[in-house]
Amino acid sequence: MKRMWLILLLVIPIACNREEPEPVAPPVARVEKASVAVATMRLMTSGPRLSGTLQPQQTATILAETGGTVVSVSVAEGQRVTPGMALARISDQAAAESLRSAQVAVQSAETALAVARRDAERTSRLAAAGALATRDAEVARSQVATAESQLGLARSQLATARERVGNQNIVASTSGIVAEKNVSAGDVVQPGGALFTVVDLSTLQLEAAVSADALGQIEPGTPVDLEVRGHPGQTFRGSISRIAPNVDASTGQVRIYVSLNNEGRRLVGGLFAEGRVKSQSRQSLAIPIDALDESGSAPTVIRVRNGMTERVTVQLGIRNEAEGFVEIVGGLAAGDQVLVGPARTMTPGTRVQVT
Repeated sequence: MKRMWLILLLVIPIACNREEPEPVAPPVARVEKASVAVATMRLMTSGPRLSGTLQPQQTATILAETGGTVVSVSVAEGQRVTPGMALARISDQAAAESLRSAQVAVQSAETALAVARRDAERTSRLAAAGALATRDAEVARSQVATAESQLGLARSQLATARERVGNQNIVASTSGIVAEKNVSAGDVVQPGGALFTVVDLSTLQLEAAVSADALGQIEPGTPVDLEVRGHPGQTFRGSISRIAPNVDASTGQVRIYVSLNNEGRRLVGGLFAEGRVKSQSRQSLAIPIDALDESGSAPTVIRVRNGMTERVTVQLGIRNEAEGFVEIVGGLAAGDQVLVGPARTMTPGTRVQVT
C-alpha cells in the first residue's frame, strides 16, 4: 500500500510541470516611409498638355519703297522704337531729279492755264460783240479745259515725286523692338528689299497642337499655365485666343493659339514653353496615381490602418498625369495612409511597420 502512494506522488508532479505553448505573433512587414502616401487636399487641374515656341504676336517688316544708297542708319538691334521714329535714310538722285522736273512741270502748266483763261475771256468778249465767230470762243474754252487737265496731271506727278523723295526717309510704322537690321550705311538697296524687322514683345503667342479628343475641354479664353525655358520654377498665365477650324487628318490634332501677356518684357521670342490647359481646377482630396490598383473591375488601394493593411475600393475624379496625382471622390478620407509603388501589392491583413 505504501508503494502505490509513492508512485502516484512521483507521477503527479511530472504532469503538473507541463505548459501550453504560447501563440506565435504574425510577422511584421517593414515598409519604408517613401512607400507610404497620405491622402491630402490639393489643387487638382485637368486639361490637355501642350508645348511650343513663343513668338511675338505682332511682327512688322519694314521694306524699302525706293532704291538707292543707304546714307545713314539710326537704330541698332534690340533698340526700342516708336511710330514715326527715324530708322535710316536712302539717297535716290533720280527721285530728287524727278521732283525738280515735276515742280517745273507744274509751274509751266499753271502758266499755260492762266494764258488759256485770258485768251478765252478775250475771245468770249469779241464773239459777243460779233467780232469773232462763236466757234472761236468754243475753241478757246476747249483750250482752257485742256490746260486744266495738263495742270492736274502735273500736280499728280509732283505728288508722286514728293512721295518718292519722302520714302527716302525710313521711319518706324509701329512700336516695338528692332529684332533684325538688314542694312548698313553704304549698302545699295532695291525697292521692296527688307530693311528692318520690328517686333512687339508686349504680347507673345504660342502655337501648339492638341488631340481632337480634347476639343470638348477647350475654348477661346480658357486659361493656360506655362513653364518657360530659362525661367525655372515660374509659371506664366496665358489664355487660348484662337482654335483652328480644321483637324489635321494625318495626325488627328488641331492647332490652337495661346496669347501670353508679357508684362515687364521678361520673355523674348524663340523660348520653348510647355504647360497645361486648365479646363478644370478645384481643391480636392488626392493621392498619387502610383497607389492605384486598376487591374480589377473597380480601382482599389491598400490602406494602412492601425498597423494593418486593408484593400479599399475608391471612386476617382480628375486625373493629372503630369503631376502624378488623382482626385479621390469616395473611399478615403483626408489623412488616410496608402501604399504606393511595389508596396501596394502587399496582401491585405498584413501587419506593417513604417520605417
